[in-house]
Amino acid sequence: MRSSGASPQLLRVYFFVGALLLVGASGVYTTYLAGRVKKQSQDYADLVARFSASATLTAIDNPEVRRLFEVVRRSDLPLVLTDDRGRPRVWKLPPGADSANVGRYLEEFDRRNRPIEILTADGRVFGRIHYGVPAIVNRLRWVPVVQIAAILLFVAVGYVGYAGIKQNEQRAIWIGLAKETAHQLGTPISSLLGWVELLREREVEAGHAGGMVEIPEALIREILDEMENDAERLQKVAMRFGQVGSLPRLEVQDVAPIVSEAVRYFRRRIPHLGKDVEIRERYELVPPVSVNKELIEWVVENVLKNAVDASDRSQGHIEVEVLRRRETETVEVRISDQGKGMSPAEMKLVFSPGFTTKQRGWGLGMTLAKRIVEEYHGGRIQVASSAPGEGSTFVISFPA
Repeated sequence: MRSSGASPQLLRVYFFVGALLLVGASGVYTTYLAGRVKKQSQDYADLVARFSASATLTAIDNPEVRRLFEVVRRSDLPLVLTDDRGRPRVWKLPPGADSANVGRYLEEFDRRNRPIEILTADGRVFGRIHYGVPAIVNRLRWVPVVQIAAILLFVAVGYVGYAGIKQNEQRAIWIGLAKETAHQLGTPISSLLGWVELLREREVEAGHAGGMVEIPEALIREILDEMENDAERLQKVAMRFGQVGSLPRLEVQDVAPIVSEAVRYFRRRIPHLGKDVEIRERYELVPPVSVNKELIEWVVENVLKNAVDASDRSQGHIEVEVLRRRETETVEVRISDQGKGMSPAEMKLVFSPGFTTKQRGWGLGMTLAKRIVEEYHGGRIQVASSAPGEGSTFVISFPA
């Protein structure tokens, strides 16, 4: 089960499909308009033919009738009115046409449109209407080409812009990933170096005392235990980052112990962060879910870290709950804090790469958390509620 959010590949598909639909709709509509104009041209030519049949060609010399034909000549429809022998009597040629070449235009009109016969009352043909294509139709034929060119230009510019945005985003992700790696490795490495330094100090003391100073067994046991914990932490960090770029192995298990272990680890780190924050836990009996232990523990740690950092007070509490939602058949991990909260705009960007409200940070922790939960586990992570000054509640849900 994949993430419900649209991936960059899907966004690209939507973009190009939308552009193609826009091009197709534009072409169909323009073709429809051109057909309408052409039909109106045919109707207009038929009207002229009926008028000519009523007026008769012999009446063209009548000044009043010629005045009516002047109306025809001022229209946009190019046409030639011929007598029964095919001789041009009245014409309206395209702009810039040479009147001495009426015959050539007459042939061109007939190739495009079938002439309309002018009949007398007894059915005798005494003239014909030869008509061409209005100038507006010719102009309309270029509209789809111009539209397609404009849309293709828009698509090209959009693609270049989208590619640039994605490139910058990827650059920010890789930079952030490198910094996050250094941050994750930094704590256990510093701790190991600290224990090594302590042992060296004891060795120096023993050297100064002539080798008579012994290190208490309890201290050695404590140092070894802590060094082992730090080594296990380094191994865990390596496993986490090793699974970011590949499909992790999932196991059906209870998520409550995973959350509890993440809380226990983070509770030990709180004093070093300069905060006196209490973490309260509540676990319901929930069905097992398919998860990767190391990655989900990482997600919980990231959310807890944000909750502690969001606290603008020296004291406060964070509530961690694991419960079952029977109406949606999901298992939820809810983490609520009493921090400074987020505005609606910040809530929309909290999972975006590079977004952070902290002075120190690369804005990658929540992005990785979203990828782990939604793309790797088919779950969902969201901000259930938040408001400035009222804290935030994050909900991580897994299909049961």
